[in-house]
Amino acid sequence: MLKKSMIFLVLFMFVTSSVLAGSNFIKSSIPEEVYEENNANYTLQYSIFIENFKNGTIYREDPDGTITHLGNVVRHTESTYQAADGFWAAQFSRSIDGNAGNVTATAVNALHLRVAPDNFYDPEQAQKGRDAVWKPRLISLLPDREYFKAGMGPHPGRIATDIPGGEGLFGGLSSAYVGSPVKYLNENGDWETIDEFYRQNDDDSAPENIKIEVYKPYTENGIASHIIFENEVGGDITLHYENGFSKPIATVLQRVEGTGRFGGSEYAEAGYVRANHGGVLDLSVSPYHGFTWDINVMGGFQIVPANHVIYSKYFLDLNYLDRPQWMIVGHYGATPDRLYDPTYFDENGLAYDPHYEAVAPLFSNYIKPKLVTNHDKISENANRNSVPVKPVKGQSTHFQFSFDGGKTWVDPEPTTGTHNDNLVDVTHIKLKLNY
Repeated sequence: MLKKSMIFLVLFMFVTSSVLAGSNFIKSSIPEEVYEENNANYTLQYSIFIENFKNGTIYREDPDGTITHLGNVVRHTESTYQAADGFWAAQFSRSIDGNAGNVTATAVNALHLRVAPDNFYDPEQAQKGRDAVWKPRLISLLPDREYFKAGMGPHPGRIATDIPGGEGLFGGLSSAYVGSPVKYLNENGDWETIDEFYRQNDDDSAPENIKIEVYKPYTENGIASHIIFENEVGGDITLHYENGFSKPIATVLQRVEGTGRFGGSEYAEAGYVRANHGGVLDLSVSPYHGFTWDINVMGGFQIVPANHVIYSKYFLDLNYLDRPQWMIVGHYGATPDRLYDPTYFDENGLAYDPHYEAVAPLFSNYIKPKLVTNHDKISENANRNSVPVKPVKGQSTHFQFSFDGGKTWVDPEPTTGTHNDNLVDVTHIKLKLNY
C-alpha cells in the first residue's frame, strides 16, 4: 500500500510561495474539494513489464504472482524524445510516489511515459513563452502498426508493439492510470525510479527493462464509483462513492455541444474512454474500427481544465474556447471570464487558482481506458472466432448521457465525423469508474 501524503514534504522543499502541500507540483494549490482524492491510499493492482530489447516481451504480473503475456516488442528504443508543444500537459503530471517518472498519458492508441528531467512545472516561467520552459523527455509505447504510420523509422523514444489498439495495456484489462510509477531494473537487479536512470545516463539512452506499477486509489470514503458532469455553464461536477457519499468537486465553464474526429477513437467503442492525461479526458462516441488511415471513422469529445485551455490558446495556438467539441472545467465556483484573459500567471498566481491540471480524480490517478469483453472471460482454448466480441459494460470504464436532467441514462449513439450540435440536448454525462 502507498500513502501519497509521504511525498508532500519533499515537494514543499522544492515549491514555495503560498502553495498547499497537495499542489500536484505546478506551483498552485489544488481544490480543497478534492484534497482527499489527491492524498489517497493506494493498493497495487498489477505491474506491467516491458523488455525493451529485440524480441522482448510485455507482460503483466499480479500481486499473487499470476503472469499474463500481453504482447511483444516489435521495435525497441535506445533513446527518449522531447515532448512537443502540442503535448504541453506532459509537464504537469508526477508519479503518486513523488518522482517525475510516471505514466503521463494513458490511451487506447498509446502509453506515454515521462522519464526525465526531474523538474517541476513553473507557470511563472511559462508566462514568458513556450521557449522559456523546459520540455519533458518521453518514451512511448504504441499499438500494432501505429509506430509505422510515420514511416519505417527508427523513431527515437518510441517502442512498437504487436498489441492491438484498445486491448491489453492500450485500454484493455491491463491499462494504467496517469501518475502510475515508472521504474527500471538497475545493475544490481533492483527496481528503482526511472528518474535515477536519467541522473546517471543521458537522454540518448533507455533502460532495457521497464516496469509500470498500477495502483487502485481509495480514501476515507472508500472507492469512487462515478462522476456526473452537469452539461451547462456553471453546472456541477459531482463525485460519487460506492458507499453513497457524494460531493461537488468542480464547475463547468463551457458546455459540450458536439463531437469531432479525435485520433485514437477508432480503437474505443462508443461510450468508452479514449484517453486521459493531465490536460484532457477524451471520450469516444465512434464505433470500434481498429487500425485505419481514415479520419472519418473517428468520433469523440474532450473535457479539459481551464489553465491548460488558456495556455493552449494564447501561447500554443491551440484553441478550445467557444468550440462545441470541448467541455472546459475549473475549480468549484469558478466562472468563465478568465478564459478570455491571456494572462496565464501574474502576482496572484495562475489564472485559475486552485488549479485542476493533473489533479485527481479528473486528470490523474482515477480514470483509465478499460474495455472488458466477453473474450476476456472465456478460456484461451475456446474457439474465439465463433464468439462475437461484446463489451462487458459493468466491468468497463464507460459513460452515458442523460437528456432529462439526470433522471434516466442512455448509451451514446455511435457517431463519426465532426458535428457542432449533436450533443446540444445532453443535460448530464455520467462516467462510471471501474478499476
